[in-house]
Amino acid sequence: MNELFEAIKGKKFAVFGRAGIDLFCDEVGVKSENSQIFRSDLGGSSANICAGLVKLGSQASLITSVSDDAIGRFALNRLKDYGVDTKYVKTISGECRTSLAIYESTLDNFQNVIYRNNAADFQVEIADVDLVHYNNYSAIITAGTVFASEPSRSSTFHAIENARQARIPVIF
Repeated sequence: MNELFEAIKGKKFAVFGRAGIDLFCDEVGVKSENSQIFRSDLGGSSANICAGLVKLGSQASLITSVSDDAIGRFALNRLKDYGVDTKYVKTISGECRTSLAIYESTLDNFQNVIYRNNAADFQVEIADVDLVHYNNYSAIITAGTVFASEPSRSSTFHAIENARQARIPVIF
């Protein structure tokens, strides 16, 4: 356990998983179906982990794929705005899309709707994770969604093995 704590003190993380866009009702307490104004920001658990790490003074690189469209570019721009290293974010064309989530700030019957059909982040391949210089990081972090579909699942298991060979901790 001491090894993990020492690694975390290095404050440099490679994070595997999803970047997306969140839309949320601008009016507090209003249901999505009744809202007329929505705000947007970076979404995706792994992208938000990266943004939080950077806000706390760490360095974070995200390893994912985004779609080659306005939503993918929005997510990429917001990652950069937050100071997240995007050199391992792959832009892909075709039918895959960057995820979209719609949130509301109600206490009763809260709804969170996530659109993830043909999710771009599931297109991370073994060749993508082999580009990562694992020895440059204190630890790798992964969220659970990377294991939901191929090729992301196999690629992330491969990344975990790469991290083990580099003797850096894996945080899940």
